[in-house]
Amino acid sequence: MLEQKFYTELLEHDLNPFLIFNSNGKLKSCNKEAEFLLNFVGVKTLFELAISNASQNYGFNQKYISLQYNKLFFYAILVGYENDDELVLRLYKVVSNQVNKINQEKLKLVNIFSLIDLSKSSSLIESNLKIEELYDISIPEMKININDFLILLNNCFLYFKDDVYISLQVHIKVGEYEVIDNKKYKIVALEFSTDRKLTIDKNLEEKAKIANYNIFIYQNKIILELPIIL
Repeated sequence: MLEQKFYTELLEHDLNPFLIFNSNGKLKSCNKEAEFLLNFVGVKTLFELAISNASQNYGFNQKYISLQYNKLFFYAILVGYENDDELVLRLYKVVSNQVNKINQEKLKLVNIFSLIDLSKSSSLIESNLKIEELYDISIPEMKININDFLILLNNCFLYFKDDVYISLQVHIKVGEYEVIDNKKYKIVALEFSTDRKLTIDKNLEEKAKIANYNIFIYQNKIILELPIIL
């Protein structure tokens, strides 16, 4: 009994997401890391991942596979079942020892909305694009490398210059933070959404990496994230 409790606690505190589904794809249980993962990917997607990689017979199947869900990267999965009622999925997280650092000397305290207006004006001069702006005005002035931010922001706007309409939501992410120089910082997200499928050049991701920002590209959406440094 004590041994069973120990293994249960071990899985609960594991750095790798662990999920158990029933035969209908409903989530029966999961650990803390899986709860965090479910902020970025649905139960249905993970169940389909498990089903498509399960062994044909009872037992376990391990597979090396590159997966990315938002900022989470995984290099392998383990799928197993011993009956027709439960299916187990474990994802193995890519963990980096690299510590995020930022050059404070290049940062200037600015109003992010002023920079967004400046970028729109310079990038969309001959565009008829209409933008629905959903801004969280509680976002304070923050320290930014203005040059890097504007270069990246200009490139984002240029992907939509021939569109008729997009939405731009700027908000603080709830329950998430960025660790820089061993300090936690809240995150502000700029979310560009359109009604068409986007084709994004890899250069945009490289520019985000140089600027030390996170960028996520989906079928019809670009999300740019940066730390709120006061």
